Amino acid sequence: MAVQLTIPYETLIALVEQLPPDEQRDLLHRIRERASQRALSDEEWQAAFQSLMIDRPLVGPVSLRRADWYDDDGR
Repeated sequence: MAVQLTIPYETLIALVEQLPPDEQRDLLHRIRERASQRALSDEEWQAAFQSLMIDRPLVGPVSLRRADWYDDDGR
């Protein structure tokens, strides 16, 4: 049985934060599953793509030499 309630967004966030971590993960899984069943808008696709990127600095200087990357002589 589906119940339609009008809940302010801030109240919903507060309620979700009160859930135990395992129930929060379950809710997130359900939301992702439901979202994956429909086509994403351009903005939604870009946000999902950006969320997959790692925002960390590179370790050490980056070499532009092929041999440093592939450890071969380029042949």
